[in-house]
Amino acid sequence: MKSILYSAVALSIVFAGCAKLSEDQLWQKVEETRVRGNYDSTIQVCQTLLKEYPDGKNASAALYMLGDMSQNATHNYAAAVNYYHAFVTKYPDLNSTPVAMFVMGFIYNNNLQMVDSARAAYNVFLAKFPNHELAASAKFELDNLGKTPDEIIAMKKSMDEKPKKLHKKK
Repeated sequence: MKSILYSAVALSIVFAGCAKLSEDQLWQKVEETRVRGNYDSTIQVCQTLLKEYPDGKNASAALYMLGDMSQNATHNYAAAVNYYHAFVTKYPDLNSTPVAMFVMGFIYNNNLQMVDSARAAYNVFLAKFPNHELAASAKFELDNLGKTPDEIIAMKKSMDEKPKKLHKKK
């Protein structure tokens, strides 16, 4: 009798584990884990959502969130670039596409020290979105590729001092 009871419990656990969650249920889990700061779980649920519902209504948000979580939470910059690239490729016309393109260039330059890849990413961004609010930032980044923040600050200070020197009285 006990073995039948154990078998019934085991089967119910197996069937419960096999129950497929709806896309909305998965997205709710994404939001819950993100709010709790459990970023590894957020990434896992986003990946599950994309696997189960690759063209669902939350797929674009899940893919973008994977890029964001990889960049800002787990600091897996190579994964972040891959997720952002997949996002840009699959969703070229969304409002967040230019941001994802810009962030790819930023990660290449500032986190991965891949200056040539950063240059290419910023140039593609500027070619596609020359009037975007991030265009000036992309141009600034292009002008300063490979420089450290200290070098940029020193350069800015020296440029700010030049006009003062020109206007000094003798």
